[in-house]
Formats: sequence, C-alpha cells, structure tokens
Amino acid sequence: MKTIASGFLRMMDHQKIDPVNYIWVWSEYESTSSEKQEARIQENSDILNCIGKKVKLEFTGRIRCVSCGRITKKSFNQGNCFTCFQTLAQNDLCILRPDTCHFHLGTCREPDWGEDQCFRPHTVYLANSSAIKVGITKENPVSNRWVDQGAMQGIPMVEVSSRRDAGIIEKELSKVLSDRTTWQKMVSGDPEPIDLTEKKREFVQRIEELDLDLDYKVASQNEPTTILYPIQSYPKKIQSLSPEKNAVIEDILTGIKGQYLLFESGVINIRAYGGYEAILSAE
Repeated sequence: MKTIASGFLRMMDHQKIDPVNYIWVWSEYESTSSEKQEARIQENSDILNCIGKKVKLEFTGRIRCVSCGRITKKSFNQGNCFTCFQTLAQNDLCILRPDTCHFHLGTCREPDWGEDQCFRPHTVYLANSSAIKVGITKENPVSNRWVDQGAMQGIPMVEVSSRRDAGIIEKELSKVLSDRTTWQKMVSGDPEPIDLTEKKREFVQRIEELDLDLDYKVASQNEPTTILYPIQSYPKKIQSLSPEKNAVIEDILTGIKGQYLLFESGVINIRAYGGYEAILSAE
C-alpha cells in the first residue's frame, strides 16, 4: 500500500458540495517533545481517489492536543488535553448550549476570544441529515456546517448578531424539533427528502409568535441547498470503529459523509479523534 498521509488528525476539510470534495487534514510538529508546540497543518485531497479501494488507517497510540500541541494520554472534546479542556473558552459548556452564554456576566474564560467568535453574525437553520433538525452556525457559507453534519439538504431561516441569540432561538425550536443528528441513520442511507421551503415558513412564523425580544432578520434564501456526498455504497453493518478497539482499520472505503469514513465493516468519525496520530495508506 502507498502512504497518503501520516500525522496527528484534524477534522476533514472540503470544497464544493456537488459532490463534496473532501480534503484529508493532519498536523505535524517540529519535534517529538511533549512541550507546547505550534502545529503545521498539512492537506491532501487523495482521499477521494481511495473510494472503492482497500484503505488502511493505522493508529499509533500517540495523541497531541489540537490546541496546545502537547502530548496527552487522553483526549477531551475532540482532541484537547485536560488543561485546555478546562481553561479554553472554546471548550466551555456554553459552546454546546449557546443560550447559556455568560459573557455578559463577565465570566467568559477568554473574553477576547468570546468577543471575536461569539459576537459575529450567526444563522439559525434547518437541515436534513438523519431527519429534519434545527441548528446554528457562524460558518459562511452555511453549507460548510451542513457538510460537517452529513446533511443532504439545508436552508437558512434567520440571521442574528450573536451566538447567544442564535442559541435562544434554537433552544425554543428544539422543543418541537430535534437539534441533533442520529449518526446511525445518517451513515446508513439517504434520508427522505423534506420540503424545507415550507418548513422554513412554518418555523419562521413560530419564531415570530414566540416574541423573544431579539433582533433578527429572515434569511433571503428560500430554496433549499442540496448536498451530494462521494458514496459508492453505505455500510452493510452500522458499527462504530475507534482507535481503542480498532488500532488498524483495513477495509474497502465505500464513501465519505459528514466527518465519517464509510467502510464495508463499519464507520469512523474522524472529527471525534482529532489529535490522534495515524497513518493513512491505500492500494
């Protein structure tokens, strides 16, 4: 087999959406030292040429924090060492639950980071990944977030000026809509198409009726975006593969969807193992 890449994993990047052109991303470091180090980000688009071929993904057992670059024995929140998990604003609970943002209380872990990341335009959207769901993102274009989630349709609903405002709207809508993707369904087949144009009208009206005292504007896009993924076939068995149980994955790569590599024998979520050192090879 030919080695395509070796280094510490990062979430896959992409270009286009018809179909999605995935890019394999990893980090390299100046030395093997366990001290704090800056990462050199490397990219390779050969992963697309591997679909339909036997691929070998081998984990070495080493993990480096995606934030500080130090060697860590255990990964927290998709690639952080315990110190970064405990101290960085990007790992605070309010990132998972934006409506609980506490910046206005003066208790943000990193006020400069919070001001830069959380007080910028955010979009509340509908997407069809495993089924219809509501979500928020600061990504521009919004489709970047939909690809990351493996959504096959998406439509922006409303735009707001902060992450907290987006989170408040999302929380209200999550009382009647899921705000999660069921990964097992997402990697097992295409979801049934949904009339997201009509659903947008329905839920924008619901937002207006909630009278949340928030400044927002209705997104101008009224037709859903359709996303196609490079998939030859879905796995015959929906089994989650992991470095702890599968240090070496050697199988036919049948497709990529969201941040998942789809193999005949199961799937692996690359984003979940950010910072893990791996060697990617293919026939």
